[in-house]
Amino acid sequence: MHNRRTVLKYSGAAATLAAVGGIRSAYAQTETLKLAVVVGLTGAYNIYASELRRGIDLAVERINAQGVTIGGKAYRIETQYYDDKTEATTAGRLVERAATGDGAHMILASGGSAIVKANVAVAQRLRRPMMAIWSQVDGVYSSQKGNPWLFSALPPFSLMYRQLMQLAGTLDKPKVKRVAMVTPNDELGVYTGQEYFPEDIKQAGLELTGVEYYPPGSQEYATAVSRARRQQPDCLVINALGNDVVAIVKEMQAINWFPSCVVIESPSGVREPLGNAVNGMLVPLLWDSSVAATKDAYIGTGPDFVTLYQAKYGNPPPDFVAAVGAHDVIAYLQVMQQAGTISDPAAIQKAFRSVKSETFFGANGYDSDGLNRQAPVYPGQFQDGKLKIVFPKEATSHAPIHPYPGSV
Repeated sequence: MHNRRTVLKYSGAAATLAAVGGIRSAYAQTETLKLAVVVGLTGAYNIYASELRRGIDLAVERINAQGVTIGGKAYRIETQYYDDKTEATTAGRLVERAATGDGAHMILASGGSAIVKANVAVAQRLRRPMMAIWSQVDGVYSSQKGNPWLFSALPPFSLMYRQLMQLAGTLDKPKVKRVAMVTPNDELGVYTGQEYFPEDIKQAGLELTGVEYYPPGSQEYATAVSRARRQQPDCLVINALGNDVVAIVKEMQAINWFPSCVVIESPSGVREPLGNAVNGMLVPLLWDSSVAATKDAYIGTGPDFVTLYQAKYGNPPPDFVAAVGAHDVIAYLQVMQQAGTISDPAAIQKAFRSVKSETFFGANGYDSDGLNRQAPVYPGQFQDGKLKIVFPKEATSHAPIHPYPGSV
C-alpha cells in the first residue's frame, strides 16, 4: 500500500521524466536550416569580412534564440563559412559545392561585382535561389532580368549618388555646380562613370566636368587626381573602396587641393588613417543607427541593433557593414517563411519575387532582375568622426557642413 509520500515521489518522478521527454521531443522536432556564407575571408575584400561575419552571427544567434517556423516546421540555423579568397572562380566553385554537395538551404553568395557576376551564372545554371552578401551593380544582374535566381537585399548602385547629387545642388556659399569623379577602371567604375552618375548629375541640374579613371590595384592615383583638379570642379566624388579613398585623399593633401564638396563611396576603414580629414566628407549611407522607421521580429530597429551589437562584442559597430550582414540573413529568412519551404527552389524564387518585408535595416522588395529598389540610400556626412544623415529633411539628423573644412 502506497502512502502519501510514496505517491508524491512517483508522481514527481513521472513529471520530471515527462518534462525531459518534452524537451527531447522539442529538440527532435526542430530541424536544421543550413546557411552557407561564401565570403572573402582573405583577399581584397577581407577588410569587410570580419564585420559582415559579426552581423551574420548576431542575426543567427537572435533567430535561434527566438525560434523560427517555416511551413509549420521549427528550424534552427546552422552556419557554415567558406573563404572565396575574393576570387570569382573560387566563389563560383564554393557556391556550387554549398548548393549541391553540402546541402545548404540558404546561400549568401559573396560580395563584389565581378565575383557575384560569376555566381549569377551558377545560380542560373543550378536554378537555385541565392542572395549576394553585398553586390549592387545593376549590370551584374541584368542578364537574369525576367527570371532572377540571385537576389540582393541592398539598393542598386545606380541609386548610390542620386540623392547626394540632389543635396549638392542645394548647397550654397559657395554653390556647387561643377562635379568631377575619380574611380578605378573596373566594372563598377565603368558602369558608374558611363551610366549611373551622368543620370544623377542630369537629374540634379549639375554639370559633369569629367570622370577620371585609374588602373585598379595599381596605387597610381596621381594622374587621375591631377586631371580632375584641372577641371576645377566644385565637388569631387571619389568612387572607390576604403583603401583607395585613403590613398587618394592623402594624394590630395600632398598637392593641397580640395574642392568645396567631397564625396566618398565607402566610409569603411577611412576614419582612423585620415583622422579629422574625414569630417565634412559626404557619404552614401545604406543604413544609419538612428533610423527606427522599419523593424523586424529578431533585431527590432536600428537603435536596437546597436544595443545588441555592443552587448555581444563590447563596442558599438564602427560602420554599417555588420548591419548589412545581419540584414541579409533576416531578409533571406523572411523570403523562406513566405515560401513555406526550405527545399522547393521554384517556390522560394516565387517568394523572392512577391515578398514585401522590412528589417531593422530597411524595406525589401525584389524586382525582375533581383535587385531591391525599395531600400533607401541616405546622404550622410562625417561630423566629429561619426556618420550622420544630412538629407533629405524628413530623415535628417544633422544639418550638412559646407564647405568641406579642408578646402578653406
